[in-house]
Amino acid sequence: MEAGGVAALVEILCNGRPTLQCVAAAVVCHMTENVAVCEELMRHSAVPVLIQLLSSQQPELHSRCAVILADLASHSGQYQTHIADLGGVAPVVQLLNSELQDVLLNVMRCVRALCIGCPANQTAVALTGGIPQLVEFLTMNSEVLQEEACLALAELARDHRENQELICGAGAISPLVQVLRARKMSAQIKAASAIEAIAHQNPAIQELFLKKSAAKYLLRVSKVFYQQAREQGATALWALAGHTLRQQKHMAKLMGYHFILNMLLSTSDKMQYVGCQAVIALCQDSCTHQKGFCKENGVPPLVRLLRGSRTKERTLLSVISALRTLCIGVAHTNNAKSQRVIYEEKAIPTLLELLQGHESLQVKVQVAQTLAGILLGNQELQKAFWEHEDFSYDVIVELLQSQDTNIRLEAGQALALFAYKNPTQQTAIVRKGGVPVQAYEDFLNSVDETKKAKAAFQIVVLAKVITDSGKVTLTARGITVLVALLQSEEPTTVVITAQLLASLAHTRAGIPDAIVAMGAIGYLTAHLHSEIEEVRSACASALGYLTFNRHAHRLLMVECRNTPLTYTLLKDHLAEDAKICRKFTSEFRRQRAVGLPSLRYFTQAITPHCLLGSVLLSAIRSSSDRTRLVPALHRYSQRRKTAVSRV
Repeated sequence: MEAGGVAALVEILCNGRPTLQCVAAAVVCHMTENVAVCEELMRHSAVPVLIQLLSSQQPELHSRCAVILADLASHSGQYQTHIADLGGVAPVVQLLNSELQDVLLNVMRCVRALCIGCPANQTAVALTGGIPQLVEFLTMNSEVLQEEACLALAELARDHRENQELICGAGAISPLVQVLRARKMSAQIKAASAIEAIAHQNPAIQELFLKKSAAKYLLRVSKVFYQQAREQGATALWALAGHTLRQQKHMAKLMGYHFILNMLLSTSDKMQYVGCQAVIALCQDSCTHQKGFCKENGVPPLVRLLRGSRTKERTLLSVISALRTLCIGVAHTNNAKSQRVIYEEKAIPTLLELLQGHESLQVKVQVAQTLAGILLGNQELQKAFWEHEDFSYDVIVELLQSQDTNIRLEAGQALALFAYKNPTQQTAIVRKGGVPVQAYEDFLNSVDETKKAKAAFQIVVLAKVITDSGKVTLTARGITVLVALLQSEEPTTVVITAQLLASLAHTRAGIPDAIVAMGAIGYLTAHLHSEIEEVRSACASALGYLTFNRHAHRLLMVECRNTPLTYTLLKDHLAEDAKICRKFTSEFRRQRAVGLPSLRYFTQAITPHCLLGSVLLSAIRSSSDRTRLVPALHRYSQRRKTAVSRV
């Protein structure tokens, strides 16, 4: 239509004659899918006219004006804002009180269009009372109204935490699950979409949906033939998995190996991504599931996705991470069987190609970590790799110089994995020039505790590799930073720090002594009483590995004798694959059986000397100037004998 035609129609909409206005609105309704027509409507100031007509007495005008406004809002974010700025949100929401289904459907579509990607409009709809009305439509005996309400609520909740809470508070959980249970597929898809948006990154709401068995019904939707339903069911299911490892593992177990494999083999990128995330969750720190997934022939689909030219970057990163997760267990232990399967599936040549040629630095740095993970602690594979593969540390060293601080930190993590308990590779990195200590200063002084913890771990592992600073100094600094981070108020920091300390506790002589000397035992045992399960588990694993150190063994025994609950918490929260010294558990059971008293007085008399002795022993092992330190250790021994005799 010529521009003059649009202008004439707008003029008719202004003339105050309802019959002509309805006809003009009907004509415009059939044209607004055209971008040029929308531009003309905006140019001729049609929006205030349309908003005014929403308050007329003509339901037909209400319906058609809602359609026009929805089309305008769908075409441009600027149009969304313009409608809101002219006061269009409130009259649209007011029409949710209509008794006519046709009006209600078009109004809900308009609400949805106004809210897509527009936080201000999402808030405005909530403030004008739209949420309780939309939730009410979920319970009406009309499938079309239920479906449109689901879609509108999804856009109201998407990435908007306040609206998530308001929707939940309005009672949407049960009716959404009820719609999900219905047999009509289109309704199930839309309900799943709403559940995904409402539960996204909101643990409290996720828990409410899980209590209503939403996961069971979403899993059913994820297994139907229709791909759109499978995709929406899977993404909603993973939204309920949240961000805690415990909840993600629960969801992955609910899915099961076969369903996860079906997702990996799907042609849908969304299904592939969720499948990879499920593999990561299921196999993280679990040798049992790592072996179980390999036994179910799960590695070939991952390698196919790794090689696939159509695999999107987000999914590719998940594939790379999944392969690494299959190889690494608790405290950087390795799974030789998984490593062998991945190696035999010829994943390494593909990873090397990605490392050399992919344009994304994030992909490159994650590939580097996965290569290190496949070789971690496996001398047989390391020998084959270095003999037959064309690999150089130059690429990783180049990534260490990136302008992106996150890339630099992750590149350092890759080097740390290659060097972990591997003196040969440490020497090879030194030959490439090593790593300047300056590369870590920004991270060690960062306010970001996660970055600080990772950097501290890296300087301990790479102490022989880092230039411009001594090995003892670097080790002491790294451990000091990590033990200090155990006092953080952020649970995530405590979890990461405890995991890294567990890994360091079985690396080289002197490190466990230093960890103990810095007071880690006290902080770790205190965290066994945390309300957060992941904190308890991570700290229990760190303590378990430290029991192999005689000083830690003695201090922890004192803690357990004084407070027997500590031992119970330690054993109950120790990860399945984590280790604890058998001598420690046997001694505690023996002492408990004979009913020995607590060691509070003994602790007060001995502990300061024990800590001093740990520091001295650690220093002697790592210092070239032992002449000054040995007499100090002798004086310490004499004082310790005196303290024991007093007890």
